[in-house]
Amino acid sequence: MARYKFPKSAKLASKSDFRTVFDYKLFIKNDLMTLYMAPNDSGKARFAVSISAKAGPAVIRNRLKRLAREAFRLSQNDINNGFDYLVLFSSSLSKMENSDIKKITLNQIRQGFMTLAEKGCRLFEKRNNK
Repeated sequence: MARYKFPKSAKLASKSDFRTVFDYKLFIKNDLMTLYMAPNDSGKARFAVSISAKAGPAVIRNRLKRLAREAFRLSQNDINNGFDYLVLFSSSLSKMENSDIKKITLNQIRQGFMTLAEKGCRLFEKRNNK
């Protein structure tokens, strides 16, 4: 049976962790989010999420962060474990109505995350096989 936990060891927390992911410059976008990825040595997938204050009030931003964390928690057995994942929600959210943002579901975020993670792994392999 698959275990679905999200312990502290699976979180990117320090500034240096974030800097490492950004400096690796492997990122993929869709209309909702941008996924930054970087390989890690721990053999475990680690995750963080960020959203701009321009996206809406705190209630909406916190809901999107909770949904993204839950999407990662449910998908961590299906993605490559050797990476750090950083999700940044799109700045286009600031142009959407709050009622439209509230309609974003866990399933949409999970599907988007899984698709971007798969594309990112293929891009990583392509980059390293050159």
